Amino acid sequence: MRVIFCFLLCLNLSIKAQPTSSLLWEISGNGLQAPSYLFGSFHLMCANDFQFHDIIKEKINRTKQFYAEVDLWAPNLQQEMMTLMLLPNTNLEKLIGEKEFPRVDSLFTQITGMSLKTITPFKPFMASSILTLKSITCADQVQPETKLMEYAKASNSSIKGLETIRDQINAIDTEPLDSQVSALKQAIIQFDSVKLMMKSLISIYKKKNPDSLYSFIKDNSRSDKFETALIIKRNKNWIPIITEAIKKIPSFFVVGAGHLGGETGVITLLRKEGYIVKPIAY
Repeated sequence: MRVIFCFLLCLNLSIKAQPTSSLLWEISGNGLQAPSYLFGSFHLMCANDFQFHDIIKEKINRTKQFYAEVDLWAPNLQQEMMTLMLLPNTNLEKLIGEKEFPRVDSLFTQITGMSLKTITPFKPFMASSILTLKSITCADQVQPETKLMEYAKASNSSIKGLETIRDQINAIDTEPLDSQVSALKQAIIQFDSVKLMMKSLISIYKKKNPDSLYSFIKDNSRSDKFETALIIKRNKNWIPIITEAIKKIPSFFVVGAGHLGGETGVITLLRKEGYIVKPIAY
């Protein structure tokens, strides 16, 4: 069940004090004519928990192109995602087991208000994503990437993605299907634990410390292999795209905050490429 927080995808000090950590980072040096910026987001949260500070807006205004993990406005994105999420030659009811499915379906319906039967053609991650939505217990939810993207577009920035939706689904598919099904069943049966974990994750995020957030995700990941596919490998794949972009034009990058911290996080990888990456207080 912990994997549903992985896409997830990922600290308010005095302006006079130099922060040691933040969710907003400046990328400079290494021959860059102007700085670019990196922001660690949270894929879904209560509106009251999302702080769209004026400093973030000001940094977006300084750039000319905006990168999210995926361009959420890419043509046919939703259709492609639905196609990629289809299960080949089976369905979710068969994978869960015909004897166990009624109980799991009943619990899922109680949690979400919809039956698993409506999404049996799709991979377990779709049901897990719906559980994630329900684990955030507020009526007014927000997708920070969408808010940031809308602001960037209004500021005449071009909108791009660091990867495609196929890349993301392929990363999820590195986990064996039976393991995905087991995680889904566990999340449904122990949904109170899912809500507690989400609450903890958001609490850590609001402290604006990427290393702490990454450590929490790592400690709650089901396997090193899956963590590598979902976080580490993707981080490394993004670095050439980021470095090529910032050489050409000042850019603003938004990724799940869990991708920023750690020895294989985007911040460390950019520093290894020779860039100065420093936190910005807000």
